[in-house]
Amino acid sequence: MGRNTGRRRRVGVLIAALAAVTIAAMLVPERFPDLFGLALPFEAMLPWLGAVVGLLLIAALARRAWLGILVALAAVAVWSWVFVPRVLPLDPATASASTGTVSVLSQNLQGGAGDPLASARAALSEQPDLLAFQEIDTESREELGRALQDAYPHTANASTVGLWSRYPIRDTQPLDLGLGWPRALRAVVATPGGDTTVYVVHAASARLQGHDARDQMLAELTELVRADASPRIIALGDFNAGPDDRAFTPLLEVLQEPRQTTGGFGFSWPAKFPVVRLDHVLVRGFDPRDVTTVPLGASDHLAVTAELALTP
Repeated sequence: MGRNTGRRRRVGVLIAALAAVTIAAMLVPERFPDLFGLALPFEAMLPWLGAVVGLLLIAALARRAWLGILVALAAVAVWSWVFVPRVLPLDPATASASTGTVSVLSQNLQGGAGDPLASARAALSEQPDLLAFQEIDTESREELGRALQDAYPHTANASTVGLWSRYPIRDTQPLDLGLGWPRALRAVVATPGGDTTVYVVHAASARLQGHDARDQMLAELTELVRADASPRIIALGDFNAGPDDRAFTPLLEVLQEPRQTTGGFGFSWPAKFPVVRLDHVLVRGFDPRDVTTVPLGASDHLAVTAELALTP
């Protein structure tokens, strides 16, 4: 009996320790050192710690390890406090009166490995006012232009990113954001109710071996938006970063990421079984009315769509 009690106590201490580390990870992920680049997948997968917490609680209950049960329950409470507000369905009824709406769609086309033309044709059926594509290869750019020109007579391009609009575009500016070549753009669009500044972004790739270029792009974008006096801003595209990524969170201090209409985390990659949210629609000066992810074409990214009401 004493031996079993001692074993149960040791198991309880181990489970409690693991649950305590999980709590710290959820509360202050930025404090964890980026050893060997592991902060990248760690922060991308933070929402999935709910599964870890559940397993720890089940193990503690199975072993009747009371210390483990208590700390695992605390971890459940912390996960709920941190993540449940993110997964609640969007409540458009709380949106204020507006002077018009703007609908947007954004997708990484996966270049030649995807089917850009199929994505473009599918996007036409969604009928967004603004259409942003990333990873446009040279071969498909002209095809995209021909497929979209009737519905979207106004365009802006910068290397592998593009913006198509039903409304006039002016003041287009390619942005390299420290990368050395344009992989983003800024444009002013004459949307109903007032001009909207639109940033289309395809951040540099983020890998364990290195993500300095991506971090630099996100940092420069954050400073650009912080200094941008435009009352209405939409920043959309493939940011190659999840919402908890330490390189991305400063951008969320100056722009809002709306919740999903039907709830959930809005994971967008990989398309067949999304586990992380790399593709975002961030706004200022709008009340979100509808936000969702949809499969288009053969890309490995889901498209992100949003209907946004302009605030007075």
